[in-house]
Amino acid sequence: MSILFRCPCGRSMVVEEDRAGAVVMCPNCRRSLKVPSGNDRGVHIASAPSTVRTSRLCQRCGKEVPVDSQMCPHCKAILLDAKGAPMSAKAAASATRAAPAGKATAAGQAGGAGQAIIYGGSRGSWFSRLSPGARAGVISGAVAFLLVLTLIGYLFYSAWHARQLREAHDLAVKAAAEGRKFEAIGKFQEAYDLYWSAIGKEAYLRQTGDAKDAQAIDTFRSRIAALQYLAYEVKMRGSVQWKPKTQEEYNQAIADLQKSYPSYKEWLFAVADAGIAATQYGKANPGDQTGYEIRVGRAMDSYVKFISQTTEQQRAQRTFQSLLEGLKQLTGANRNWAKPAERDIYLKNTEGYLSAVKESASRGEDDLWIR
Repeated sequence: MSILFRCPCGRSMVVEEDRAGAVVMCPNCRRSLKVPSGNDRGVHIASAPSTVRTSRLCQRCGKEVPVDSQMCPHCKAILLDAKGAPMSAKAAASATRAAPAGKATAAGQAGGAGQAIIYGGSRGSWFSRLSPGARAGVISGAVAFLLVLTLIGYLFYSAWHARQLREAHDLAVKAAAEGRKFEAIGKFQEAYDLYWSAIGKEAYLRQTGDAKDAQAIDTFRSRIAALQYLAYEVKMRGSVQWKPKTQEEYNQAIADLQKSYPSYKEWLFAVADAGIAATQYGKANPGDQTGYEIRVGRAMDSYVKFISQTTEQQRAQRTFQSLLEGLKQLTGANRNWAKPAERDIYLKNTEGYLSAVKESASRGEDDLWIR
């Protein structure tokens, strides 16, 4: 016999009669329940009749043989299914009809149609056991949680992006101010690195909304292109010095340089004259370093413009190399301004280099300087 009882959650359970008084768990709400005992045992259900046969039919002769026989005693055929098999559907239906109708009806009334759950059986997931309203609440909560996470992520990203824009702007301002100072005292590598760092923030500089930030990008590129001939370590691809690969390329370059030399000489003189003017001011005004530095800055601006107007082949000429040496001496004087003896040597060397550049270019005594 079995005992049928109901959990407070509405589910019914069936346990064996010998477990009366034991504690079991409801598979629906996971609540611990005590199996009714004594007068409170609930509804008793008769055990199901056995459904195992003691005999079976031979597949060959059709006669009945014991269920455990492996050979038919009538036709000597080997029986393949030696184990017992469940009753046929017809026999099972008959057994079901043979069950006490009163008790079966009581079980149906106690558990409801399709509601009884035999203790120990499988159960669905926790979500499937929720009511429709509870499921809707869980889904709504999950959606709200995802929306909150999305909003928090957006706020974090907005703050991070705003910080990147602010840092890019500050770096551009710093590069514009300190880069020129580094150039004026001959710290070309430091200026080059500072401009390069600002260029690395180009994507953010174009998003700050400040027109000066976007304009600064082109300025930094121009000064990087000019400083690559003065800095000892550059980050641009390839060599900064042009070299012909064949004799034909060399001959063609010479022919092109002769045709464009008047323009090249004009641009070269602009830089040399600005440097000589700064040198003469420094000699005449040894107590005014600020005035000298301003004129050095003008010479460097003229040099940056010269780079933007010339080609790699033109910058491979010997007079250009002499111009670079003159600029190094010009800025060196500013760097050593507090040491009068060294400053005067730099000023003298500057004037010598730049004057020689103008003299060589005037006579057309130029050639490709190839290392």
